[in-house]
This record gives sequence, C-alpha cells and structure tokens, in this order.
Amino acid sequence: MTDQMIAWEIEEWIRDYKFMLREIKRLNRVLNKVDFISTKLTATYGEEAGMPRGSAGVSQAELRQMDRRERRLHKYESIVHYLDNAMEHIEEEKHRIVYDCMMEGMSYTAIANHLDCSRDTIRKIKTAIIGNIVNKVKEANFLQYLNSFKSAV
Repeated sequence: MTDQMIAWEIEEWIRDYKFMLREIKRLNRVLNKVDFISTKLTATYGEEAGMPRGSAGVSQAELRQMDRRERRLHKYESIVHYLDNAMEHIEEEKHRIVYDCMMEGMSYTAIANHLDCSRDTIRKIKTAIIGNIVNKVKEANFLQYLNSFKSAV
C-alpha cells in the first residue's frame, strides 16, 4: 500500500472515530446480551403438544453472525486504541489541539475559527499529523494486523 493510500485510510479512521465509539458500545451491548429462555414455553396438551419444539441452543447462522460482530468489534477497538495512542506521539500543542478537534469531527473552518488561524494553516497541520501517523502505522505493521479482521467488515 502506498503512503497516500494509507493516509486516506487514516483520514477515514479519524473521520469515523465517533461512529466507531458508538458502534463499539452497540456491539458490546448486543454481544453481552443475556437471553433468559424458559424451558416450558411449548404446550404439553392438545394439538400444540404434538408439534416440534424449537431448539434452546444457538443456531449456526447466529453463531456466524456473532463471530462477524466480534471480529468487527475487535477491529474497531484496535483502531480506536491506536488513534488514542497516536496523540502521545504528537509533540506540538497546536498539532494536538487540531488532532483532537479532528477526532471530534470538526470541519477545517470550525477548527480554524477555534484556533484563530487560516484554513490553509489547518490543512498543513493536518497533513503533518497524518504523515506522522502514517509513519507510525508503517513501523508497527498495523495494517497487516488489521487485515486479520478484514473478512468481518
């Protein structure tokens, strides 16, 4: 993968950061849900008693769906954790503020108004931040790690 493609992917991660946090909460809620199934849900007399009873276990389709959700959950958790740790590698305070604003989903104009500087300055800072993260991703082989979750998403 070229540096430009990695940069685009990192920009997408940053743009989707809040979405990933919400999706992690939702997936945790879905995967950790406990179903209480009563054993006497079918009739014991009459016509219904002769009908086949449903299995109390989990079907193969449900298990595959849960596996896909778990892989997606682990992938999103890894990306969010990586983006959170990337803040530690940003040295300049202004760059940290821009990165934090980007993670919150603010636009160039909103960040420029917040820092009282031009949009072009924000674009240059963002390019420097993304370049720094691209180098860290390549050093850590993070994309290869994420490719193990690729089939889930």
